[in-house]
Amino acid sequence: MEKIKENLRKDWKFFSALIIAIIALLMIAFYALGVSDKLYRKSEKITTEDYIQNIEEGNKIEQKIRAKENNFQRIDIEFEPLKEQIEVAGKVRISIQDEKGEIIKEETITRNNIRENSKYEFSFRNQSQSEGKEYILSLQFAEIEEGKKFFSVKIADSQENQITVNGQNQQGQLAIQEVYLSRTKQAVFIGIATLITIYVIAISTYIYYKKNIKVEKIFLYTVPVICLFYILCMPTFKNHDELYHWFRGYEVSIGKFMTGIDGDTLGTKMPENIVEPLTQDWTKITYADVKQYLSLGLEPEKETVLYAETSAVYSFIQYLPQGIGIFVTRLFTDKVLLLAYGGRMMNMIVSLGCIYLAIKKIPFGKKILLLMSYIPIAIEGFSSLSPDAMTISVAFLYIAYILSLAFHKKDSIIGKKQMVILTILSVIMALCKIVYIPFILLMFLIPKEKFKKEKKVKTIIIIIAIACIVNLIWLGISSIYLAHFREGDSSVQVKSIFRNPIKYLQNCLYTLDLNGDSYIFTMFGGKLGWGELIKVNSIVPYTLFILTIWLTLADKTIKDKFKLDQKVILFLTILAIGGLIFTSLYVQWTTCGSDSIAGIQGRYFIPILPLAMLLIGSQIKLKTEYKDKSIRKSIGIIGTMLQIIVVLQITICHL
Repeated sequence: MEKIKENLRKDWKFFSALIIAIIALLMIAFYALGVSDKLYRKSEKITTEDYIQNIEEGNKIEQKIRAKENNFQRIDIEFEPLKEQIEVAGKVRISIQDEKGEIIKEETITRNNIRENSKYEFSFRNQSQSEGKEYILSLQFAEIEEGKKFFSVKIADSQENQITVNGQNQQGQLAIQEVYLSRTKQAVFIGIATLITIYVIAISTYIYYKKNIKVEKIFLYTVPVICLFYILCMPTFKNHDELYHWFRGYEVSIGKFMTGIDGDTLGTKMPENIVEPLTQDWTKITYADVKQYLSLGLEPEKETVLYAETSAVYSFIQYLPQGIGIFVTRLFTDKVLLLAYGGRMMNMIVSLGCIYLAIKKIPFGKKILLLMSYIPIAIEGFSSLSPDAMTISVAFLYIAYILSLAFHKKDSIIGKKQMVILTILSVIMALCKIVYIPFILLMFLIPKEKFKKEKKVKTIIIIIAIACIVNLIWLGISSIYLAHFREGDSSVQVKSIFRNPIKYLQNCLYTLDLNGDSYIFTMFGGKLGWGELIKVNSIVPYTLFILTIWLTLADKTIKDKFKLDQKVILFLTILAIGGLIFTSLYVQWTTCGSDSIAGIQGRYFIPILPLAMLLIGSQIKLKTEYKDKSIRKSIGIIGTMLQIIVVLQITICHL
């Protein structure tokens, strides 16, 4: 205890900054929760355009409300929309009283309260045992200036309900909506907020006090736990295209490495129950739906043909982790959602294992890979059934391995073992997506002295040839799926590029100008989930972007590391991959004659982001007084802390 007190006195600046930052993030998250209304259940909304006419000063309107459940906490009242009518004024006193006649709350509003939104949220003290009890809502039109008229309240016809106007009963009901607090949702949110806050404080303190902690250890202590929070909080099938990745992963788990083809029918026979959790609108899936379907079994005797659509064109290599995870989980249970979570877990283990090795292996730029691992959209990939997990992690590992061969003295001569590893990584990289095949150009970064008998060019050409041949074979096999998905457009788009390459280049530049800021925002995690339904608070992507720029310029370990020819190779690799991303989306997703290229997302550029940082950081120097260990600790603490708001916003979306 004495040591803790001593540390608090000595390092009060650190703990003050940590607590203030966490409180600020929690305040943002709790405010977003309040705005979202996700903690509440509402009665049926009454829609009407009628309102009470000729209201005078002193008029009083009352309506009895019988609470339908416990935790009655708010009434939403619809007033007449009068945004531009300056002659409307007055004060309205709103109150609610319980069965004993005791006033629970009373407040006065003016026209300004409903100027922008005609719905007024009248909140009061939570009525925990309200079910079946009767309450009286009262609107007293109290004061008005001479020559003005009162703003009125909406009213709807009703044969079952009555309102009281100046003591006289009449048929009808106010256009109101009862709002009840869900204690279960509140407990879920507070529970997750508490867990992640405790974790962030604990791990931040540990990193701060751990002497000479290595970058890969910071990664190991933080990113896997963050991924587990994402897995827990993001319902299955809510990540980007996760339903189709689920189909493809399940195919691989039953030994079907290619989507089935039967004449004009594409798809593989699978238990029909694996799609049952998504029979409703997938955009509205909540934790209640997850709980409902946890007991859903496979029923393998009931099969149907399911088609993975866009995911069918992807190589089975990208789905081996998910397939293995589903297969192993199926040995212990037949519950559909648990199988999906098993696939997610194995995808996470493999991808994070690759990144851990990459950080450990790369001779410089370790902090760059660590920072990239905290990008929310990347973590979404690691925590889902998405093949993006393998694409990003293998890209990082490929970059790290080639740089280790090029710059580590102990690997002075590349032997058979290194050749085999290079070939395997090159083939996997080529199979991830064709747009990333230029990664194999990075082999030219390796000096010729590292090859036996100066056979650098010959060796690299052989590896490139193997990777390209494997890629072309798969491209030929999978072309039938691509043709089925975008039949007719692709060939026309390819011809248009060759007919008028200048116009195509103009199209690319126009698209970049039109959407460039969006690509950067989404690349650093500004939006998450399928359909980008989760809008992450801007503080997260902007902080990560600023950290990226700062680290690129301040990391001393990457200064002057590359020779001119190596810089050219890095630049050409980045340019080639970027160009292929634009071209592939132009061919596959963009309709003929469109002025801009459709379908490009910021996450597609994450695999080449470390290359861009290494290239820029090697060229531009920025003096800094910060020590290397302070920088790495700061990245770990800030990267982890930012996840508080991301995890809580994911939670809010699915309450």
